[in-house]
Amino acid sequence: ISAFNQLSPTSQAQGSAVLDTIMPKSTLRPNVTSISKVLFDSSKELPAGSALDSTYNFGIHSFVNDLYSAEQYCPLTLFTNQNMECLHREGHVLKRSKAHVGGLSHHLLDLSQFDNELDLDPLSWQEAYQCYLTWIEEIGDMVSLKRWTTHFTTLSKDEAIRKNFWAIIEFDVETCQNYTLQ
Repeated sequence: ISAFNQLSPTSQAQGSAVLDTIMPKSTLRPNVTSISKVLFDSSKELPAGSALDSTYNFGIHSFVNDLYSAEQYCPLTLFTNQNMECLHREGHVLKRSKAHVGGLSHHLLDLSQFDNELDLDPLSWQEAYQCYLTWIEEIGDMVSLKRWTTHFTTLSKDEAIRKNFWAIIEFDVETCQNYTLQ
């Protein structure tokens, strides 16, 4: 019926004529224009949650916060949806290493289990920095959030991503490694 409705009026008339010769006269065809069904009803919609900002809705894993608390670098690769899912589903079996920072002993996530940041593709990089900004909003201050939002917005211009992604990712990694959230 939907294909029939997409035909031109002339083709519909010709198709009806052919159907009339094939089908018995006693068969009634439904009037499709009178049949309507509501597909979406905004009164049944719920607001989207903003606290969890990943495809899998896991949020930022505590291992990332542990790295931050121990003043260790948190590579952007940890913030991809795939790696966040891995942390949440397989965190109990991931390697952790002991580190001494400021006289305290920490058992921190062994980052060698994750890909190098320089190997991120443009889509994964954008996905990761969006999650990273969500994390900064949770743990940082407004100055840090504004600084990193400007940083990523400037680097992610469409033309720049297409033409210079490898230079952008190298600059981004170097900048992130040299800057510590206060």
